[in-house]
Amino acid sequence: MRIAGIDGCKAGWIAVVAEEGRPDTAAPHFASTVAGLFAAAAPAFALVDMPIGFVEGPAPRETEAAIRARLKGKASSVFPVPARAALAASDYHEASVVNRSRLGKGLTKQTFAIFPKMRDLDEAISAIGQTRLREGHPEVSFAEMNGAPVLSRKRKPDGQAERIALLTAQGFDAAGLAAQAKANGCAVDDMLDATALLWSAMRFRRGHHNTYPAQPMRDARGLEMSVIA
Repeated sequence: MRIAGIDGCKAGWIAVVAEEGRPDTAAPHFASTVAGLFAAAAPAFALVDMPIGFVEGPAPRETEAAIRARLKGKASSVFPVPARAALAASDYHEASVVNRSRLGKGLTKQTFAIFPKMRDLDEAISAIGQTRLREGHPEVSFAEMNGAPVLSRKRKPDGQAERIALLTAQGFDAAGLAAQAKANGCAVDDMLDATALLWSAMRFRRGHHNTYPAQPMRDARGLEMSVIA
């Protein structure tokens, strides 16, 4: 059975896929859409670093508060998730105005820049379903792996070396995967993030994972809003 960790990258999506319980078999797959990635890599289960489920308002998702609490000293890696109504906006100003009307705050341009990926995943999850695809967060995965948040920066050489060491200790050829990043249309940190999500996906399959928050909300479409790590 194939398990995957999926991360967004500049050109699309990168997945690191392995046979269940076999981190040594991990290999990268690239596609421009989530649906295309599932068609090509055919994972039975995967975690993806992108929100699944969006609130209508006025309260935000509880997921982000839960993972910020887990990532003390690293909470800046958790971005605010928009209201579903804002996701349909065609430009940044409109999206920010709509989000403020629903959640009481505007949006950063950084968040708006990944709206296309949020929409892609939101469309794909309807067909794939949450029995096969759930939300993860790489920094939470690394925190679980390390026993504490990894405070080094993931795009810096020392941060990448620390994350490679953590993944290597879990049986992955992390250095080898990192070396394949450019050829697969992604950055080294994207590849390492996808591998960390794969590790958490394997934990989920064994029932050894943690869920943030422990008692998740569901959105109006019935999607569970939680991070698996």
